[in-house]
Amino acid sequence: MNQRQSTNQDPTLVAFDGQENDLEWESLGDPVMGGQSDGKVARSEEGYGHFCGTVRLDNGGGFASAKADLPQPRDASGWTGVELLARGDGKTYKIGLRTSTNRRSIVYQHSFTPDTDQWRCIRLPFSDFIPTWRGKTVTDAEPLDIRHLASVSLFVSGRQAGEFHLRMQSWALFQSA
Repeated sequence: MNQRQSTNQDPTLVAFDGQENDLEWESLGDPVMGGQSDGKVARSEEGYGHFCGTVRLDNGGGFASAKADLPQPRDASGWTGVELLARGDGKTYKIGLRTSTNRRSIVYQHSFTPDTDQWRCIRLPFSDFIPTWRGKTVTDAEPLDIRHLASVSLFVSGRQAGEFHLRMQSWALFQSA
């Protein structure tokens, strides 16, 4: 019996299908520090999410991000991590998870570099998410509390200048066999 059958819990964490599960994404980024980068998440007519924009290095810039609060905190205990189908542009991206909707709280991040030529399944185990604050690792943070996921984020950072395009299908919780 798989996790979905045993708990009757929908594994979908983030949807881009135009249904009521779609989240409201807020663009955040380096303008808070004087930078001029921009990024947004939009739903395409084809039903996938598109994180796109431009990272600019001038004025101390170097990253773009977007954040969405879940409609209610999500208990992901019993699941192993997050998976999604993604197609990228050669840049490395990060998914962030928070146990609070406060954007000033610690964000647990996991980086990935999707293929450029085809859709690939990306699996991000919760155990590999790293606690960060303003892009720096927090060494004394508690582990990610997967019983209370409150918001999700996307980042392109590391001074990867230029336009960026990440296409992704819905994010789902997965369980290892």
